[in-house]
Amino acid sequence: MGTRFLIFILGSLYVSCSAASEPDRAIRSMAELDRYIEQKEHYVGLREERINLLKREAEGTDDLRERLDRYNRLFDEYKSYIYDSAFVYAQKTLDMADRLADEDEIILAKRNIAFCYLSSGLFKEASDIMSAIDVSGASSDAKKNYYSLMARLYCDMADYSDGVSFSADYTKRGILYCDSVITYLPAESFDMWNTVGLKRMQQRNFPAAIDAFQSLLNSDRVDDHTYAIATSCIGYMYWDMNDPDLGLYYLSQAAIGDIKSATKEGVALLNLAGLLYEKGDLERANRYIRIAMEDANFYNARHRKIQIGAVLPIIEKKRVEMVEKQRNSLVVFAVTVSLLFLLLLAATIVIYKQVKRLHKAKRTIQRQNQNFKQANAKLLETNEIKDEYIAQSLYGKSEYIDRLENLYKIINRKVVARQYDDIQSYLKESDLKKERENMYSSFDQTFLKLFPGFIEEYNDLFRPEDRVVFDSARGLTPELRIFALIRLGINESERIAKFLDYSVNTINTYKTKVKNKSVVSNEQFEPKIMEIKTVRMMPQ
Repeated sequence: MGTRFLIFILGSLYVSCSAASEPDRAIRSMAELDRYIEQKEHYVGLREERINLLKREAEGTDDLRERLDRYNRLFDEYKSYIYDSAFVYAQKTLDMADRLADEDEIILAKRNIAFCYLSSGLFKEASDIMSAIDVSGASSDAKKNYYSLMARLYCDMADYSDGVSFSADYTKRGILYCDSVITYLPAESFDMWNTVGLKRMQQRNFPAAIDAFQSLLNSDRVDDHTYAIATSCIGYMYWDMNDPDLGLYYLSQAAIGDIKSATKEGVALLNLAGLLYEKGDLERANRYIRIAMEDANFYNARHRKIQIGAVLPIIEKKRVEMVEKQRNSLVVFAVTVSLLFLLLLAATIVIYKQVKRLHKAKRTIQRQNQNFKQANAKLLETNEIKDEYIAQSLYGKSEYIDRLENLYKIINRKVVARQYDDIQSYLKESDLKKERENMYSSFDQTFLKLFPGFIEEYNDLFRPEDRVVFDSARGLTPELRIFALIRLGINESERIAKFLDYSVNTINTYKTKVKNKSVVSNEQFEPKIMEIKTVRMMPQ
């Protein structure tokens, strides 16, 4: 009897100590996270070193397959770091794969482009690209990668449309694609546990999903980025299972993994801030959500900024309410002890400090709101420019392909009819110089449609005798085209020179010549160009 009682007491103590250890572990983990936040730039520097090395290797080789390998690795470096650069290298891998006529590499490159669309919340565009890929004759590795992204696509679409009627269908498709991936993976492998974890998570079998991700974490192959993804999923599931302490621990560990891998696209800090908000730790929640917004702005994916931007004001508002509540409590306290002069004086000092903090918080909110408005205005303008030029580019390419197809048919008929003398005359009609002039004319029309006041505002930067007289029949002058491209965000002289078919020295000479004639300083000229607005009125 005595032995059983002793065992019961020891067991109770073990359970109590274990229960008490979870909050302590979460607190220690968040303290560790705060230390890593101070070292963020160190890990960003390490990633930049890797990127610069890969760029030098890509530029230093003439072997197309080696260059494709470097482009793929640069895409991997950028895909969770900078969205725009990842998209650029995804396009480069596709161009290089096309040159090599390597079907597996073409599939991988298109998958990379779809990944970029998916990361920016463009689900339809990602789905269109993936649906157009035929993997029936592809290698097992290509099929595995294809089905893996399809699984993520449908799982993300299900999460995004949570509560909508067709969300269940997205979930079902995501699970089916997980099953397809698993058929190409070795049992008990690193990738298998990752896929099984995602599948069970979508099935809301959270205990089994946690077991799968824990098996992944026990693998020798796990890197910081994969560690961050796995612990982020585990933390989210514990949060959903009403175990906030374990949720805090794993989400803070995931945020540490994101910092160590210099990942700017993660959601760990966002979810961690949400959980801290629920627990009432508003100061820490506010700090983490602001860091998450900094990362989202750096990564530059539209839907991630919108997602975080929707949460940040809620946390900030609650924090301000807490400060106001504290201030009101101090006021009540001051009135209650008003008969005691010393206590009243002390309470008055405290109230003054709280009011000062409140005003500071309000000014912070006003500054943030202004920043959000400016960011939104820039985003609207950028989207309008992208939409217009994408439409113009698609139409122009389609028209050009139609002309080439027509020329090909005519020449083919002449060859069959052995009318070789006629072929030369038709080839002369295909004038590349004229095609380039057509391209410039199309560019001019589209640009002036977006910026109808460009010529007038451009001329305002010069004395009357130096102003440009615009001839709509001849289009923009080379100088105007150069600064039109700069207004669109193309600042590199190399890119401008390539588009206009000039040398870099010619471009720089044009720019210097124009700036020297301007009534503003050379340093202020290009910022003035960037201030020229589109036809759409931006929100104030």
